[in-house]
Amino acid sequence: MKKIFSSKNFNLFFISIFILMFFSVPVYAHYPWVNITDYTPETGSTLQMTIGWGHKYPLAGFLKKDSLENLELIGPEKSGTGLTFVSDLEIESEESISVAGAYVVAATRKAGFYTKTAQGGKRCSKKNLENVIRCYFSHMCMKAIVNVGAGEGRADVRVGHPMEIIPLKNPVDLRAGDYMPIQVLYNGKPYNGDIFATYAGFSTEKNVFAYAAKTDKKGKGKIRILQPGVWMIKAGHEEPYPDQNECDVESFVATLTFEIR
Repeated sequence: MKKIFSSKNFNLFFISIFILMFFSVPVYAHYPWVNITDYTPETGSTLQMTIGWGHKYPLAGFLKKDSLENLELIGPEKSGTGLTFVSDLEIESEESISVAGAYVVAATRKAGFYTKTAQGGKRCSKKNLENVIRCYFSHMCMKAIVNVGAGEGRADVRVGHPMEIIPLKNPVDLRAGDYMPIQVLYNGKPYNGDIFATYAGFSTEKNVFAYAAKTDKKGKGKIRILQPGVWMIKAGHEEPYPDQNECDVESFVATLTFEIR
């Protein structure tokens, strides 16, 4: 009788099945978000925060200092108060915030490659690697809204991230049952696609959100505020990487965190 499967062919067969399964289901990468200790501090307070990292909001891992490309605080404060790491994970404002109003914390993670192979993940392009399943080049952006004191003012700050969620209302003016209107930009242009939102305490499962919606051709959409609490909105986009010999996918993700009283 002719031998149909050798042990080598048997292993190759199951590797092929695995690769087909990998491409047939959505892949959810880690994503970052800004965790503020107090989203509505009194004037004279020092802002304290960390950068969340993972699949489960708000309890997952943390991004370390070396992973960030940019970190800034934007608002009415005239003294040029900045943000600084006081440990490998913890961030504080360099000075107390003396001027009431709406502030935006904006940050980006260092863009880079991640290649999934049959032997595991590699933080590099797929060039010269064997048994490559898929390669990603990722841009990850995050913002948070902080209302100091009375918190009056506009929060629709555009910072120019590769992908960015812009709140069209200050969350200090919203309550449960209201809608948070937003605009999503991708490389400075309106993004027409899916958006997701959840709040702290809704779920401890991976990639589970409390609300889903879609932006229109102007990049505008809205999220129903189901209850008070700290919320996160997430948007993402993927497209083919310009050099397919180097990587497969260029991915973009943006998050926005804020509190509803």
